[in-house]
Amino acid sequence: MDLLAIMGRGIQMLGPNDPKRIESYVLTEDLEICDEMWGHLAIRIPADDRDPHCVVGGGDLNFAAGFELICKYHPKMVVCAYGDRSTYLKSVDGPSESEVMSEMLQREFDRLDAFPVAWEFPKVVVWPRTRVFQGASNTKQEIVNILDLALEHGLTDIGIVTVGVHVPRTAAFVARNVSGEKKYRDLNATCFESEAVMLASIGGHVWTEHIKAIRNSQAFARTAANEARGTLAFLQGKYLSAKEGPNHDKK
Repeated sequence: MDLLAIMGRGIQMLGPNDPKRIESYVLTEDLEICDEMWGHLAIRIPADDRDPHCVVGGGDLNFAAGFELICKYHPKMVVCAYGDRSTYLKSVDGPSESEVMSEMLQREFDRLDAFPVAWEFPKVVVWPRTRVFQGASNTKQEIVNILDLALEHGLTDIGIVTVGVHVPRTAAFVARNVSGEKKYRDLNATCFESEAVMLASIGGHVWTEHIKAIRNSQAFARTAANEARGTLAFLQGKYLSAKEGPNHDKK
């Protein structure tokens, strides 16, 4: 694997701290409460599966699976949540999700550095908060950003990891770009399901009940239905982000 992309699933503050500090933010938990448009809340509140606005977040799960894949495949480069800030972060001048997740990843590398490993840590490319992209910040654009980065660095073998409920839409975006855009046709992209990665890990038994609970939750069913609508809209050429209209993407 040349490039591993850990997909973004949102960041939140644990409390009303200085929103400009990376340390004030954490990744979304496996279940999260969103606003009425399925957008991330700026400050995390306890998840309640019975709440109609409780959905699968999964930032923490994506991170765990991403780190597992790094240790297994030793990619040359890694990107985390590789896209522009969403409106809820820009409105408070918060960090990019990429900055937060990449900082967490670097701390894991620092921890591993105390134990000699037989492979080199990958280069981590960060999307800084100062980098602004025109158009919506959503999964569709994040995939394009990842593929363009691979081309820029001459990398062809790409791994993309995200939570299971998000895999079908992610795979649809990848397939459309690789098959429809001539410049991407030499790229080889594989989608990994975060839950499956963790279940197959050495400590997979620790995750069994937790992942079973996620898959059987009402939040999973809500998110799956929303993801299905987004995938259908994309295949029909009608895809919009949550910030533009229908709830096809809450990123």
